[in-house]
Amino acid sequence: MPRISKTPSAPLSSTSLEGRIKARYEAMSAVEQKLSDVILASPGQLAMQTATELAGHAGVSKATTTRFFRTLGYTSYDEARREARESRGSGSPLYLQDRGRSESSSDDLIQHHLDQEIANIYETYQSLNRKELLDAAQAIAGARRVVIIGFRHSQTIAHMFRSNLIQVRGDIMLLPSPGDSLAEYLASLGKDDLAICIGLRRRMPALEASMVAMSELGVRMLYLADVLAGSPARLATWIVRCHTESTLMFDSNAGVAAITNLLCSLVGKELSGSKASHLERTELLHQRLDELESGR
Repeated sequence: MPRISKTPSAPLSSTSLEGRIKARYEAMSAVEQKLSDVILASPGQLAMQTATELAGHAGVSKATTTRFFRTLGYTSYDEARREARESRGSGSPLYLQDRGRSESSSDDLIQHHLDQEIANIYETYQSLNRKELLDAAQAIAGARRVVIIGFRHSQTIAHMFRSNLIQVRGDIMLLPSPGDSLAEYLASLGKDDLAICIGLRRRMPALEASMVAMSELGVRMLYLADVLAGSPARLATWIVRCHTESTLMFDSNAGVAAITNLLCSLVGKELSGSKASHLERTELLHQRLDELESGR
């Protein structure tokens, strides 16, 4: 005797599609489980399929598909599809894992990916406001203190920024520090300081909150983001938008890494003319402390 699916006892409007499915999977009929398995295998496909196409792929009727989404708490299939599109557009790897499946061979997949990486670097450089970029580099070179802020994936870029900048100037902090809150660090900042804020796709609300606080303190901010920079952009003194489109499930960092390299090099160039520069003192100390392998 087939199982009869039960209507959820509480509204699920705040739960993701995959969360709704998993919460009631055991109570589903065999047909509903079959449809669920197809969706969970590649939820990003939902953004591009009609109800008829999904039903055909799962081997069930369109009427079953329509009822299925209503029992999950959606008003219609289109509502669920809009949610999937939003998740795909936000850069969720879960909803982008199907990318690259249409490639006929691994060689085609790799070549397509390479072409996109090159295009991201080119488009990022083409979209630069070069005067603003130079102004930002000069400001970083002359700031009393520089803080670099990034959360989640953006902190990887923040680490790269700091590892380059610390070679050409001192007094640089990477935030948030493990185990610490931000307030203690932000409270001492002012108009003579500068913040480099990294805000790539899937930003955390803490980034904008930090930028609001620093804006009120008069801190100048360079904002490094993807093309859709979001609301934090309104708080920045300078904005650099990087192209991050990818042919696979993770956003491209090629343009972001290139701009990080460029900006840090421009800051180094600004500081290279000073007597006994930070870079020169650092190199002398590397030798004195025997910290690095000698080149051969």
